[in-house]
Amino acid sequence: MTLDANAPTDQVELAELPSYIREVKAALNALLGSGGDIGFTDLSIAAGVTSLSIGTDLTGYGVEVVKVTGTGVATLATILGGTEGNIIIFIFQDSNIDITDGVKSDGKFYLNQLPALSDFTPAQDDILAIVNIGGDGASTYGYWKELFRTISVK
Repeated sequence: MTLDANAPTDQVELAELPSYIREVKAALNALLGSGGDIGFTDLSIAAGVTSLSIGTDLTGYGVEVVKVTGTGVATLATILGGTEGNIIIFIFQDSNIDITDGVKSDGKFYLNQLPALSDFTPAQDDILAIVNIGGDGASTYGYWKELFRTISVK
């Protein structure tokens, strides 16, 4: 089923709106009922960890929201095993995890903020969203490009 982004129009009869609502609900239920390739992970990272792996630490959903805490200080430099297009959204629960900016290869993080090749040191409630570019899900890891970050101000 394909949803029409242009429907309903402003001129549609009020009586027709329930059919549009049912169509949207059916499409959303189909997406969510099949797993929808969207998932949530609650991840605790041990002190000294430098790399995460899809299939071990992370699930590999198309879009994965990760609530992450650190049991000690860890500086992440890579995520191994990603497939091009995977999106990971980290929601940091403390300030124990740092993210190292790298180059476009080997599962490294490729962050947007200056200065280049510097760490991102998130605080509690900060968010970092990244997307995999060039990974094949096996031995070619590609790199993880930053989509956005949101810094908590509270």
